[in-house]
Amino acid sequence: MSGKWSGLVKLAAAAAIGATVASGATALAGSDESTAARSKEPANIGQVKLDVKAYYGDYLDAAGKHHYSDTSRFVKDTDRIVSDAKRFLQQQLGRVKNPAVVLDVDDTSEITYGWEADNDFGFDPVKQQQAIDNGTFVASKPVLELANWAAQRGVKVYFLTGRNEFQGPQSLKNLANEGYPAPAGAFFKPKTVAPDYLPCGLTCTTVQYKSGTRAHIEATGAKIVLNLGDQFSDLEGGYALRPVKLPNPMYYLP
Repeated sequence: MSGKWSGLVKLAAAAAIGATVASGATALAGSDESTAARSKEPANIGQVKLDVKAYYGDYLDAAGKHHYSDTSRFVKDTDRIVSDAKRFLQQQLGRVKNPAVVLDVDDTSEITYGWEADNDFGFDPVKQQQAIDNGTFVASKPVLELANWAAQRGVKVYFLTGRNEFQGPQSLKNLANEGYPAPAGAFFKPKTVAPDYLPCGLTCTTVQYKSGTRAHIEATGAKIVLNLGDQFSDLEGGYALRPVKLPNPMYYLP
C-alpha cells in the first residue's frame, strides 16, 4: 500500500479491475441520448463499496469489525490461482537451478480486507502503521501454504513489498508469527539510501523498484519461478518465469 492514493481513487479503480460493478441508475427519460450519457458515467462509489464487500463475503463480528468469508468468491478465486501457480512450480522443480518465489506482502502474503472495510476503504498512513505495529493483518492461507510447501522443497522465498524500510522489522515479525518461513531475503522500499542495484534511487516507480529488485535477486544466482502480487505493477518488468496476479478490487497502485 502507499499513501499516494486516496479512498476515492482506489475505489474508482476497483470498478475497472475488481468485482463486477453496476452501471448506475436507470435513465429516467428512457431516451437514447439520456442512456448514452449515463453509460459514460463512472460507477457509483457507494455501489462499488457494496460490490467489493459482496466479493469478499463481508460479515461483522461481535465488536462490529469487518471480515472476509472463507466461502467468498475472493477466497475461491485466490485458491484457484495459487493452486495453478503451485502446479507450475512443482513442474519446474528439478528443471530450474536454485528456484525461488517472490511474494508481495499487502493483499498477497497478508490480507488487509477487514482493516480496509473498517476504514471505509480510505487510506491513512498513521492507521496503516498502527495496523502493522499491532499485527492486525491476517495471512492469506493459500499463499502461506504455498510458501511453506516451497521452502520445504528447497525453494528460496523472498518478500518484496512497497512498505518502506522503517516498516521492515515489524512486518517480518508479523509474517513469522503468521507461520511464514524465514525468507532468503526481504526487500522494503528505501527511504534513506537506495541500493546500488536501483539506479532510480529513491524516486523509483513501483515497477522500477520491484523489477530492479527481482533482477538483483536473479543476479545472486536464484531463478525466480513465481512472482506473486495483487497489483499489475508488482508483476511488470520481467525477471520471473510466471507472474501471478492475485485478486484485489479494493485499490489500484500504478
